[in-house]
Amino acid sequence: MLKYSTYRSIYDKAPVVESLGHNPITRYSAQIKEITELLLEGLMRLFRRDFVIKLTLIIVLVLSGLTVVGNVFAGSTTLMKDEKRVVVERGDTLWSIALENKPSDMKTAVYIEGIKKSNGIKGSQINAGDVLTLPIY
Repeated sequence: MLKYSTYRSIYDKAPVVESLGHNPITRYSAQIKEITELLLEGLMRLFRRDFVIKLTLIIVLVLSGLTVVGNVFAGSTTLMKDEKRVVVERGDTLWSIALENKPSDMKTAVYIEGIKKSNGIKGSQINAGDVLTLPIY
């Protein structure tokens, strides 16, 4: 049996010899690697510190958006109790009719949408002599 041999298996990994300092490309790539690691480390610290603030800001924005959407649909036209009929006179607009007949706590635009829905009006055009059914909330 052989005690020493010069045989090297193809499955053995050859030792990698790197000489730092002699090759300018190696030095440059090592500097880039160090700078990149420092930048990534700084960014990770920044994101960890501000994560709670960012998450809170996102939650506040989502909740305020939902509140605005809720206010728009708060005066839903499905809460109608009765109805009132009005004959449109010359110079009347949906806005003026809504201002005269809407509840005090309801937005005029929401009440106009209720008028449109209860009368099947798609646009904002009304004519003198038209009979409008006004919702009563």
